[in-house]
Amino acid sequence: MGEKRASDAGSRPLTRPCPKAQPRSEPSHRFRIVALILGLFAFSYLTLPRDASGNPESVRPGGKPGSVNDDPMNPWLSITPSTDLQWHPCYTFFNPSFLCARLTVPMDYSRPLNSSPSVPKVHIALLLLPGQGPSASPLALNSTPSPPSPKKQPLLVNPGGPGGSGVLLNLLLGSSLQKVLGADQPVLGFDPRGIAFTTPMADCWAVPWTDAGHGGSRQGNRNDDDEGNTAAGLMHRLEWERVNNAYGLVSEGETWMRYVDVAQRGVVDLCRRHAERVEEKKDTILRWAATRHVARDMLSIVDAWDRWAHGDRPEDQVPDGDGLRGKLVYWGFSYGTYLGATFAKMFPDRVGRVMLDGVVDAAGYESPVWPESLVDTDNVLGTFFKYCVEAGPKCDLYRAGDSAQDVQQRYEAVMDRLLKDPITFTHPDHYYPVVLSYRLVKVLVFGVLYAPIQSFPVLATLLDYISSGKYEMLASLFQGGELLCTLAANPLLSETMSDSQRAIMCGDKAQRMNMTLPELASTYKNLSKTSQFADVWFNLMAKCNTWDLTPPPADPWEAPAPLFAPDSPGKIETANPVLFLSNTYDPVTPLGAAVKMARRFRGAGLLEQLSQGHCTIAAVSRCTARVIREYLASGTVPEVVGPEGNESWQSCAADEVPWRSVASEGAVSAWSAEEREAAEGWKEMSRVMGKMKHWGFQEAGGGVDVDRLMALARKRA
Repeated sequence: MGEKRASDAGSRPLTRPCPKAQPRSEPSHRFRIVALILGLFAFSYLTLPRDASGNPESVRPGGKPGSVNDDPMNPWLSITPSTDLQWHPCYTFFNPSFLCARLTVPMDYSRPLNSSPSVPKVHIALLLLPGQGPSASPLALNSTPSPPSPKKQPLLVNPGGPGGSGVLLNLLLGSSLQKVLGADQPVLGFDPRGIAFTTPMADCWAVPWTDAGHGGSRQGNRNDDDEGNTAAGLMHRLEWERVNNAYGLVSEGETWMRYVDVAQRGVVDLCRRHAERVEEKKDTILRWAATRHVARDMLSIVDAWDRWAHGDRPEDQVPDGDGLRGKLVYWGFSYGTYLGATFAKMFPDRVGRVMLDGVVDAAGYESPVWPESLVDTDNVLGTFFKYCVEAGPKCDLYRAGDSAQDVQQRYEAVMDRLLKDPITFTHPDHYYPVVLSYRLVKVLVFGVLYAPIQSFPVLATLLDYISSGKYEMLASLFQGGELLCTLAANPLLSETMSDSQRAIMCGDKAQRMNMTLPELASTYKNLSKTSQFADVWFNLMAKCNTWDLTPPPADPWEAPAPLFAPDSPGKIETANPVLFLSNTYDPVTPLGAAVKMARRFRGAGLLEQLSQGHCTIAAVSRCTARVIREYLASGTVPEVVGPEGNESWQSCAADEVPWRSVASEGAVSAWSAEEREAAEGWKEMSRVMGKMKHWGFQEAGGGVDVDRLMALARKRA
């Protein structure tokens, strides 16, 4: 998926492939997604039917085996964008039901598509997993179906980020979502503007197109709307990120604050230069990636689905038993909750079923710095010490007779040691010096807090090895040079690594952030009063410093005023109630934010899952699954009752905690088939989403193969 061959890109390979290279999974959130996809692709590619020359045969109807445009790994090459939904079978080696489309929308909605042939456009990548069963209309894979009986509204999904790919989410988790929600629920993943397979991509590192030279030619590229050769700029981006990963955290001294400031300003200046270059000929997506534009794209998707499903038939001639025709059905995680809330505010009459999971405080997010996001981070870490003691010998950091305070002190001793005296050893296989630094381990710990069920055992193993002085036991976790050497052979990276997060997040700010170094230091000092992980979080906050790539005001939604001002009067009236979901302790989107956002929408519901981690999918809960199913079926939400500041709401227990399942094997055997399937789907979602880090957590590991660490923890257990 997303691969560009050398003939497509029109440029020579960036590096010479290494002999016997065996790429390993990279720990950043983008690399982790890529690792999952590439692993699946590698297996699927080997099992594809082959022609006489050994090339994979086309899976696209009407395509010729071996055709350049019939690459089963990258169906987007063969799909012509359209203002209507035109579905094409794709990724059928994953699931024979998958369908892809590319929907054309205006980059700037104040300049409609019909206003001029040269109006700037965005082509949205969509991946549909149709519903199954009698209540879902079958889709003919080898033809464009005429509008038959009514189709159930699809569930749009957004994994967060900002910058997460809904296409990849659906590719990996569409079938799991149907296990949780019911097989008849269609799932529709889309890549928001600037992201992954939607074009043009937001990529400040893209090398300018030229007729010759390292920029390469446009000929054969996946889309003429690309703003440059993304593959050619990939190595520069990776080199830059590797260098920045070697810096310390801002808590380690003023020098590191200066480096962070200079590094972020440097990338912003790169984006500014990129925009200037592109705007000599056309508009750049960097100015038009903000969430309010994506919300309009979502409305375009809903309307396009309605046209495809029902044609021109008037509403009174189309059965609409659930009342959701022309309305949004949506599940957004993390940043995706801000996207969903923005849609609900801009288009309240088009709200059908909107689930916002891991809720962002919208007013805080729109402000230059966002300290409230970390109010429960340390509480999640505190549960690690508690669950470790409860697990006893199953927790590698536990010692006989330990209390939670003993485990905490052992953790703090490790961190103090790394801060004062980082550990070094020579890698026994790859022959390079390895540094176990304070920054490396602390960033890993922060990432663990997103998915405690999976990751607490991993953290215990890592800390135990360091505490016990068994450093070389960690050697296999550090990658060899073959990863960088083989990047050119995996050009999918250039499709998934972008600057969309910066463009979206900074474009959403209600005021520009232009802080001096002393002001940044003061901001960090205040943030550190909230959490010990402020130094990790601060790098994300600094991304928007000096960003000024915003469009000129064109209508009320383009104005610099915040969409969710703290003092906004009244409540937002939506056609159907919005459902907010939150864990008791979430490391970056606290429960308090969900309460605050639920107050903004009249009739909204709130469900608290009694667990830890980022978003409710961090832990299996049959109770939560039942509430979500009921909401999708009837629109019923658990009410928030009581006066402001003294509200109460429904809660759901989790069916698992770190190191153990809450339910016994006997209890599980008594679950209904539907409950077991929902739990299985939820578990699958948790495993994958635990690797799709949110809110800019792209640095986890800094060279550590976290997947190997997880395997090591399982082996020791």
